[in-house]
Amino acid sequence: MTAHADLDLGLVEALPAAEPAGPPEQSPIAGLARAMRGRWRAAGLAAAVLAQAFALGGFQMGVKLYEGSAILRVFPQESNILYRTGDDSVLKTFDSFVKAETTTVASDPVMARAISMMTAAWPEEVAEMTPRDLSSAIEIKRNDSLITLKTKSRDPAFAAAKINAVTTAYLDLQAEAESTRSDVRLAELQLREDDLLARQKDIRQRTLDVGGEYGIDALAKAHVEKVAQIDALSARRAEIEATLAAMRTAAGESSADMSDDEIMRATLLDRALADLNFDRAKREAELSTLLLRYPPNSSQVMDLREQIGVIDRAMSDRREQIKVLGQTGALTDTSGANAEASLAEIAALLEKITAQLAGARAEARELNGKRAELAALEQEAKDVRKLLEETSGALEMIRLEAGRALPGYTAILSPATEMAEPIEDSSKMLAAAGLGAGGVLPFFLALVMGLTSGKLRYSDALIRFSHRVPVLRVVPQHRPSLSEPDRLRNALQLHPLRQPHAAGMARVITFTSLDGKAPSAAALDLAKSFAKAGTRVLLIDADFEETTISRQHDLGDAPGWRELLMGLTPAPVALGEGLDLMPAGHDLRQTDTGTGIGAIRKALAQLSEGHDLILICAQSPSASLKAELLLSASDLGLAEVRPSDRKAVVAANILRLDTLPRQGGGVVFTHAYAGDPGLPH
Repeated sequence: MTAHADLDLGLVEALPAAEPAGPPEQSPIAGLARAMRGRWRAAGLAAAVLAQAFALGGFQMGVKLYEGSAILRVFPQESNILYRTGDDSVLKTFDSFVKAETTTVASDPVMARAISMMTAAWPEEVAEMTPRDLSSAIEIKRNDSLITLKTKSRDPAFAAAKINAVTTAYLDLQAEAESTRSDVRLAELQLREDDLLARQKDIRQRTLDVGGEYGIDALAKAHVEKVAQIDALSARRAEIEATLAAMRTAAGESSADMSDDEIMRATLLDRALADLNFDRAKREAELSTLLLRYPPNSSQVMDLREQIGVIDRAMSDRREQIKVLGQTGALTDTSGANAEASLAEIAALLEKITAQLAGARAEARELNGKRAELAALEQEAKDVRKLLEETSGALEMIRLEAGRALPGYTAILSPATEMAEPIEDSSKMLAAAGLGAGGVLPFFLALVMGLTSGKLRYSDALIRFSHRVPVLRVVPQHRPSLSEPDRLRNALQLHPLRQPHAAGMARVITFTSLDGKAPSAAALDLAKSFAKAGTRVLLIDADFEETTISRQHDLGDAPGWRELLMGLTPAPVALGEGLDLMPAGHDLRQTDTGTGIGAIRKALAQLSEGHDLILICAQSPSASLKAELLLSASDLGLAEVRPSDRKAVVAANILRLDTLPRQGGGVVFTHAYAGDPGLPH
């Protein structure tokens, strides 16, 4: 059996392998390890140098910070408010006051005053300092009734000066605000007091103008007497009017037998009635006076009211008697000669009584008006006196409690002092940080470079494509074995078939690269290996750009593959026993873009006679359009991949090895770095 038969049997009898369902799962840790492969030594050396440099730089950059602190305490105005359990409003008010004072300490006016106070002693430090800068440099906290201030600085004296300036500025502004507040309140209350005194003086003058030499009590008594007089005059006038009406009605009809005794009796009754009326008016005035001094149910008032009742009943009896005498005609029964004279006298008396009544009413009205005006003035005087007392009390309270208007007051419990020892020394910390950063940074940069690198670098980067296109061989970069072409030949012979291959037909393998030039040297070595194994091999130089194999054998101007695609029949050139070469050709009319799949299949069919294997050396599919057509016309696709190939280009072209050739394809990883996991150990 010939070697050609062995090759065919191996290919025909091989059972198709089941295609994996998907790419193998990759561990993230394995990906990180692959990214760092080959970079550990360089990263370690860089870390050793950078760690020392960064540690030294961090130690020199470290600074010593000194702290300045002070404590302010807010004392309540009222004592023992913390122990009150019944009403916590005072405690809440004091707590709110402490919060407000804490905010005031950190306010911009306090910080601006503190900066102005430090200008003389620290001109350079505060030259460009703003209130916001000083506020952010000082830590202000509240703990119950304590206000703590802390700051840090490289100069211990400046740290203490900042705190002392802030506390002094705060206390000064508080004192100024309290003084201003007291002055404003005093000025307002003094203006109010002066206004009330002026009103009081005006009320007194108006009281004198209205009452004159009489007070409100005297005017009230006079008014009561005048009212009693009006009542008496009104009653007298009514009696006279009744008498006058009776006389006019009974004129000429009275009996002439009325005796003089009855007339005298009626006169006496009228005089007695007038006396009783006057006596009653006096007691009414006395009753009004007593009501101003005693309550209505006192014995003096009740006795006087009983006396007035007795007088009223006596007057009623007298009126009834006079009425009876008038009805009997005793008063009007005079002689005809004196009737007209009596009517005239009674009419004159009525006019007199009417005039007296009008005068009394006018006087009573005037007295009542003065009495009402004096009462209003007295009430106004009481109101003004009450307001004046309140204002005087408020003024006295402000004078006595100056500085105690707020719920509390603030005092310095602990002033700031210069510290002898720093509170923070960042030299050691920065040195340790620099040591760690310098040790980690090179490894981190190496990892970033490995993860972001666009090169393959190692063969295990092709693991994600191994379910479609396996890696047949990994060839080292330095001192590769002389048997590498033979090992690749065996791998191709053992590659499983997807479908049976017709016996007696030449096998077509397209050897290309995925990112780079055509693999001329590898293709020539592989062809020689097959020829050495007894296979009749035809090597086709399909690299129209470089034509490396043709020029290597001085066949650059010989007719070849170009002319064959154009329909000519150039003969292959024998390179040795069992190995023929079809040069690239020299007819430039046949270009890479002008090649069709029909011409390729026809040319391969012509060359298959007398050969067991046709090995085509072609460019990368990304650089040559003809390479895809050659792969589609081949039984098997083979691609050379190098560490310098780009991942994106390889990923874009590698799947064509699986889909275009009839039996799939494989990859040979050449020029592998030392430590590549695909290299034999």
